[in-house]
Amino acid sequence: MSYPPHDGPDFDKPLSVRTSDAAARRARAEREDAQPRGPRPPRRRRALRLIILALVVLLGVGLVAGLYVKSYFSTGRPGKVVTVSIPAGATLAQIAQILEKAGVVPRAGAFEIRAQTDGHAGDLQAGVYRLRVNQPYASLVQALRRGPPTIKVTIPEGFTARQTAALLAREIPHFSAQQYLDLTLVHPLPCTFPGFESGGPLEGFLFPATYEVPATITPQAFVEQQLAAFRENMAKVGLGRAHAKNLTAYDVVIIASMVEREIESPAERALGAAVVWNRLHLRMPLQIDATVEYALPVYKAHLTYQDLKVDSPYNTYLHEGLPPTPIANPGLAALRAAAHPARVPYVYYVARSDGSGRHYWSSSYAQFLKDKARAQQ
Repeated sequence: MSYPPHDGPDFDKPLSVRTSDAAARRARAEREDAQPRGPRPPRRRRALRLIILALVVLLGVGLVAGLYVKSYFSTGRPGKVVTVSIPAGATLAQIAQILEKAGVVPRAGAFEIRAQTDGHAGDLQAGVYRLRVNQPYASLVQALRRGPPTIKVTIPEGFTARQTAALLAREIPHFSAQQYLDLTLVHPLPCTFPGFESGGPLEGFLFPATYEVPATITPQAFVEQQLAAFRENMAKVGLGRAHAKNLTAYDVVIIASMVEREIESPAERALGAAVVWNRLHLRMPLQIDATVEYALPVYKAHLTYQDLKVDSPYNTYLHEGLPPTPIANPGLAALRAAAHPARVPYVYYVARSDGSGRHYWSSSYAQFLKDKARAQQ
């Protein structure tokens, strides 16, 4: 019997020898498995290292992103106070742009995102504000949600534009009296009114009333409120009798301004307006002291005979008819009295000396002289 050729030497050995060699190899392999392996780590350890590396990378990216976000939303150190005007109907994006332009926030986008996230997009109020450059977000949003602080200011009836400007400068912080005068007397705001020459001074139209206005209101905004109040109140004055006497609406305002300055007692307003109407009808000089006072560079409570000679179209001792413009800003009662004077024949009056602010009224010069003597006593 023949056997196939073979490569290994084991076939040359007896079977018992080959069996013991195989057993030895198995024992040696078991010993090698029991010993620690070389530097190559197991799969589980490599996976753990990859996880740790990924976490470190994510932590680094998060740290960098956090620093960027913090710098993006930071406002910096608060600076000087600036005036910011938020128009009515402005969107959150428009408000953010206005704030950035004024320096109140460094980045419009950051403010918009934060306000949107906080749910304040529809809470921000229009108005004129005094805010700080780089104002902190919390106080900025609080101010914009609350709206501009308001001030209540009362303009007395019969005040002139100059008196009004001085009062507003005292009552409203940072209010410019000169700018108010520029807008009313020097280069007046546009105003359309029957009988009024456009471009003339706004004396007479600056309605006296109590106004509750933002503490940061501008002179122009205040003038516009007064003009609106004048139009609203003038609409309540009937002008039928005045038109029947060929008096325009502007003539009524002029007469009302003289009544405000000349007649102290409210009960006598209609009598004072009657004297003006009657003198105009008789073509008598009005001879109203208040118009001369308005013509003088400095107000004087008591006029001298020299003052009555001042060369001015407002001097109703020298010039017949009405003065060219109102000499003050009348209220509603004076406007109504000027349009509806008392139906009396009076053309003269003398102030009483009893401190009541009332007058003696007469229709003849002789009675006027008697009343004058009585007043002097």
